[in-house]
Amino acid sequence: MDKNVYKAINWTVLVPLILIGFIILVNAFLDLSGTTQSFDDAQSRAEFRWSSNHTLLTVGVIFFSTLLALGWKRIFPFNVPLALIIAGFCYELVFFTFTVGWVGIVGLLGLGIAIVVGVILMMLYSVFLFIERRKKPIQ
Repeated sequence: MDKNVYKAINWTVLVPLILIGFIILVNAFLDLSGTTQSFDDAQSRAEFRWSSNHTLLTVGVIFFSTLLALGWKRIFPFNVPLALIIAGFCYELVFFTFTVGWVGIVGLLGLGIAIVVGVILMMLYSVFLFIERRKKPIQ
């Protein structure tokens, strides 16, 4: 496959997923802004939380984002699927940090979707690249 085909697939998958994630994030926080503390102690609510788990996840996201940025061109076409997975961890971090309760499952769901789509893309690219290498004559 041509390099432009990989780019088109990458961006056609990444941009809609990021936009959908952003819309769901905004919608979740708008729904949470309407909850009151008086009803059932607001099982799901917007609230800032920070602990060592948040710090660990943040350090991991920064570390892997830095590695990805340094090797962006070298690992093409796997760069965007890896970026999608890192974005999924960022999405989870937002819900993990700024919400309390069942609404946090939305962040886990977004992370799960990012991981599944990223792994599927990497598997497809691996198969495509394997087939391309098999077609080339040995010199």
